[in-house]
Amino acid sequence: MDRPREYWNPLIETLPREKLIQIELKRFRELLQWAKENSPFYRRKLQGIDPQDIRSLEDVAKIPMTEKDELRAAQEGKEPFLYGELLAVPSESLSAFHQTSGTTGKPVYIPDTYESWQWLVEVWCCFLYAAGFRRSDRVFLPFAYNVYIAFWQGHYAAEKIGCEVVPGGALDTKGRIQKMKEVKATALMNTPTYGLHMFEVSKEMGIDPKKDLTVKKMVCAGEPMPEPTRRRLEEEWGVDVYDHIGGTESGAWAGMCREKRGLHVMEPHFILEMVDLETMSKPVSPGEKGIVVLTPLCRRCVPLIRFNLKDITRVTEEPCPCGRTSLRIDQVSGRVDDLRKIRGVFFSPSVIEEVIRSEFPEVVEFQTVLSQKGIAPVLTLRLELDPSLAGTQEERIQERIREQLKIRTNLTLEIERVKPGGLPRYTLKSTRFKDLTK
Repeated sequence: MDRPREYWNPLIETLPREKLIQIELKRFRELLQWAKENSPFYRRKLQGIDPQDIRSLEDVAKIPMTEKDELRAAQEGKEPFLYGELLAVPSESLSAFHQTSGTTGKPVYIPDTYESWQWLVEVWCCFLYAAGFRRSDRVFLPFAYNVYIAFWQGHYAAEKIGCEVVPGGALDTKGRIQKMKEVKATALMNTPTYGLHMFEVSKEMGIDPKKDLTVKKMVCAGEPMPEPTRRRLEEEWGVDVYDHIGGTESGAWAGMCREKRGLHVMEPHFILEMVDLETMSKPVSPGEKGIVVLTPLCRRCVPLIRFNLKDITRVTEEPCPCGRTSLRIDQVSGRVDDLRKIRGVFFSPSVIEEVIRSEFPEVVEFQTVLSQKGIAPVLTLRLELDPSLAGTQEERIQERIREQLKIRTNLTLEIERVKPGGLPRYTLKSTRFKDLTK
């Protein structure tokens, strides 16, 4: 099927905002009614709420938020097995299983029906098409997808667009790089961290991605990607790099177009709200940092209503030159779960990555550790530097890093040097922040 150059679904992606909101409110009312009738969890939670009272986005904000701990409690020891009181369809209608990574607690199990899975794939098609994926592309996925949802969605979406997909899950990193070269892959999907690691390994192999590989575009998923990290990937690989945001519970919900001016929320598939950082209840204005509250509108098997994602970002209502009319957000700058108050100062680990990736290409890998000495908290940055640096160069770089982080965080960090290869490398989600005080 012929499509306009920029859009996978030109009708939906360019609808006037008032039309988008009308569709979203209608879908929200329908989702509330479905959840009240079919989900034991929401039947209790939404007791006394009439879906027909929802006439505006302000009315949506009156509905109680859903927290991740509630999802865990609704599954733990509850029937039907695995999905508990969250399930809103017969078990016989399920066709796919995925789960959260469990980095913040017990994993949450999320199933899909054939219909809901096709909806998730369609949303991913919008992302990939906006990033320039076309039928002529040969897409390489350097992962064993396992039970995690993102790259399964990406795989099926690339196929639906008409791309040729090459899965590289059974190979190690060197084998994956060699396979990319062998098949002349033109596009990649990976985590930002693994993109940086593949570049590091390619150098060890004597392969320059800019000259020796044919990759032209990369879509990143699985973890937050600050803008300096995205730019560093573009510089090292010589490709266009696009961010995407999603989760197992919600599905993928925002992605970059080729303008790379933030990420488009996939309206009218989702309703996005922003609430304040302190109380997580008051709405914030466009341009102000807040926490994402999200409602996927087309997934009936496990309804999710006003889910507190705990991702920190800001919304802009400025029109995008690409012509899409959906809301846009900045790249996620961190998570509420990672915020710490240290010596009276709020600290987010994402600031470390922003400084390192934007100003210090000599840093190969890093890790931030929060520990305790007596009653005093201690923040230590463990650094793995380029092994070609001389001793005096290393000392100057460490001092510059300490100074820049003092300016950005108002905190003084201890610096610890780590031998080459001494810090872990990550394929999926990275865990560069360790809190030893818990």
